[in-house]
Amino acid sequence: MVLWTIQHKCAYEEMRKKGVLRANEARICDDSFKEAYLWISSQMTKRMGNSPEGVIFPVWAWYQWEGKRKRLDMRIHGRHWGKKGSPIVLLTIDVPDKFVLLSDFDYWHVVLNNGDIIFPYRDEAIYSQAEKQKSWENIFDIDCSYDGESHPFLTTQATLWEIRWEWVIKAEHFISR
Repeated sequence: MVLWTIQHKCAYEEMRKKGVLRANEARICDDSFKEAYLWISSQMTKRMGNSPEGVIFPVWAWYQWEGKRKRLDMRIHGRHWGKKGSPIVLLTIDVPDKFVLLSDFDYWHVVLNNGDIIFPYRDEAIYSQAEKQKSWENIFDIDCSYDGESHPFLTTQATLWEIRWEWVIKAEHFISR
C-alpha cells in the first residue's frame, strides 16, 4: 500500500546508509505519551507479529488525509517538524500490507489523552482502566462502523515497525516552516 511519511533529513540520510529507518525513542516519545505508544506497539505485535529485534516504537505514516488518498500538501504539513528552517523529507513509500497497521488519527488522540472510545457512551457510567483500554481498539475500525456515522473527512494513519529503503518510491526535500 502506498503511504506518505515526513522524516527529518538526518533520519532519511541514516536510512539511505543502513537501508532501514526505525523509530528512535529519544526523538519520538514524550514521557506523557509513553503509555499510549507502548499500547499501540502491543497492538502491532498482536495484529502483525513481533517487531524486529530492539524495536520498541513504530514509525508513523499517512494512509489518508481528510478523506482523500493523496500525497500530503507540504504547505500545510511542512510546519512544526523540528525547528523552523530544519530540512525534512516527504517520502512516498509502497509497503506490503502485512507490515502496516491502520488506525483513525482523530481517535488516536483520545488514546494519547487517556480517554475512552466507548459506544454507546453512558454519562452515568464509570469505566475501569481495562474497559477504557479495550475501547481504544475502536481506533482500528477505520470505517467507523461502531458509531454508525459517516466520516467523509476521515484521516487514517499508519504505523509500521520500520521503513525499508526498497519501499521508497519518491523522496521530496523541504524546509520546516
